[in-house]
Amino acid sequence: MAILAVLHMQPATTLMRKSGCPSKAAIQYILTRLAFFNLLIVALLGVLMRSLPLLSSFPLVYKNVLHGHSHFAFGGWVLPALMALVMKGFPELRQKIAFHHWRNIALLVLMSAYGMLVSFPLQGYKGISVSFSTLSIATSFYLALVIWKALKGIVLKTSHRLLKWGLIYCTLSAIGPFATVPLIVMGEQGTPLYFDLIYFYLHFQYNGFFTFTILALLYRWLEERNLDQNGGKVFAIFNLVCIPAYALSVLWHQPSAIFNFVGGAAALLQLAGLFYLLKDISSKKAQLNFLLKLSLSGFALKLIFQAASAFPLVASMAYEGRNFLIAYLHLVLLGFVSCFVFASVLREVENKKLMKKGTMLFLASFFTTEAVLIVQALSAVLNFRFLFYKEVLLFFSLFFVAGSLVMAFAVKGIDRKRRNYNSTLHKSFLLKERTAKSSGTMIQASIMPSV
Repeated sequence: MAILAVLHMQPATTLMRKSGCPSKAAIQYILTRLAFFNLLIVALLGVLMRSLPLLSSFPLVYKNVLHGHSHFAFGGWVLPALMALVMKGFPELRQKIAFHHWRNIALLVLMSAYGMLVSFPLQGYKGISVSFSTLSIATSFYLALVIWKALKGIVLKTSHRLLKWGLIYCTLSAIGPFATVPLIVMGEQGTPLYFDLIYFYLHFQYNGFFTFTILALLYRWLEERNLDQNGGKVFAIFNLVCIPAYALSVLWHQPSAIFNFVGGAAALLQLAGLFYLLKDISSKKAQLNFLLKLSLSGFALKLIFQAASAFPLVASMAYEGRNFLIAYLHLVLLGFVSCFVFASVLREVENKKLMKKGTMLFLASFFTTEAVLIVQALSAVLNFRFLFYKEVLLFFSLFFVAGSLVMAFAVKGIDRKRRNYNSTLHKSFLLKERTAKSSGTMIQASIMPSV
């Protein structure tokens, strides 16, 4: 909790001076550093879970540790990392939203994440853990509301629309966990409806909030280079199919064939959206780095696998082979989302060599563990035995920890760049202000009211 207090330590006059930009940049920096520290914790929990089958006894229940791992991955890694990138990628929103909102949201995000980290492994789904989980959802509502309000009065581009709808889907996803409460009370936990509600939450987090936020950040970058010719089509297609694509998430219990048709049609339209996205990023001017290309490759694979899952045989295999599902979820969270974060942060760190070493270790673990999970799942389908599967999976998972640790040290270098950025930003702000006064006008961007 001492780390969280950093956001409260500086005097308000210092934090709010000079248009608030330096203090907000400090929050962005703190969120980035803590997100990578949290990624290390996520990796350690993953190693712990993969070592449990090899231990004769352990005081914690595996399922509860799994809940802590997954909740903390969302609330402790992805949410603060994406929030920091949004603050950096959308400076007009960072400036327009008051400092106290950013501070409060950051505190609530971190408090709820660390609360879930401790409470879920110790007690599972009980009062304290559910309270922290509810706080995390409420915080996402808070973030959505202040950004929606800040978007008013701004000429919306594709990036703004993607960000806005990503937050809408984040809010919509909350229906899933809230709707499971009466089912648990009635003893219906474990029924198809219960799991459909869990998948409802996962669908609108993975395919809504995560995907749309990353596409928003990508298109903000493309817009700055005038490479967003097909942005409107990309937004329209992915927004059109996000809700019907949920049909793919319920195919595991073989509902009516109409679900296969609706889900399949949505998946095919997603591939059309991917086509237009690739047209925009294929320009030589885009100059995508390796990590960004890898992230977008993960995104493309995700869409292809979603289209394949519309076929009953593939849907049945994914349900019966649990490791197929785990490999898919890791593809999205690690291959698509995390690689995008790594690519974005790599531009900011001072010690790029150290950051690259960390990402290479992390990616080595990602590729090898994905291969192990898929081979093990295929072993059940093809009826062969995977010797020492648990030991091999545990060994390759250790590189997640090593890579996360190296990257956690590497992101320290953002601090110096942040200070240089703040100095340059303030000088630019003063110059614009003087220019505006001398011409008898006021630059709108320098007087945006805080929401």
